[in-house]
Amino acid sequence: MKFRKPIRAAEVLDKKNLDARECLLVILQPQLVLAKIRPWPLVGFVCEGKNYRDSGWGNFTAFYDWLRDSDSKVLGVRYWLESDMDFLAQYAKELPYVHVDPSRNLEIYFSERRAIDQLHSGDQDFLYDPIFRSEDGQYAIGFGMGWLNDAEILSLQNPGAQFVEAHRID
Repeated sequence: MKFRKPIRAAEVLDKKNLDARECLLVILQPQLVLAKIRPWPLVGFVCEGKNYRDSGWGNFTAFYDWLRDSDSKVLGVRYWLESDMDFLAQYAKELPYVHVDPSRNLEIYFSERRAIDQLHSGDQDFLYDPIFRSEDGQYAIGFGMGWLNDAEILSLQNPGAQFVEAHRID
């Protein structure tokens, strides 16, 4: 198993170190849309003209694992569902880039690649993962990226995902 040299939790949570508090927004719509935004926590954001607000579940809703291949490239994220989050599994089950294991997790893939190396994919991060909801009922999940290194963040850029700009709502 390869070990990453993460930044220390104190660095991530230090309010003065805002660069370390970048968040990946996964907008759950028919085509995968991703955005990077900083700093977290967020009250809400605007993406493609649509307002998303924190849905009230809190900043730390569940564990998540970054899904990696054997070269440590990030292929997606596994979001572990809590018992009261079945609504999210129901919402995401028809999305082609999401694999839903009901009452367990959502695996959100950023490309067509699905060759996960389980030894590289067991982060159990619990850094920042709020659920957002738009006015028309669309969901998004934010994932704190403080434990990803520069190469892993770069590997998020791939042809399977549409990267867009998002702006904070304060």
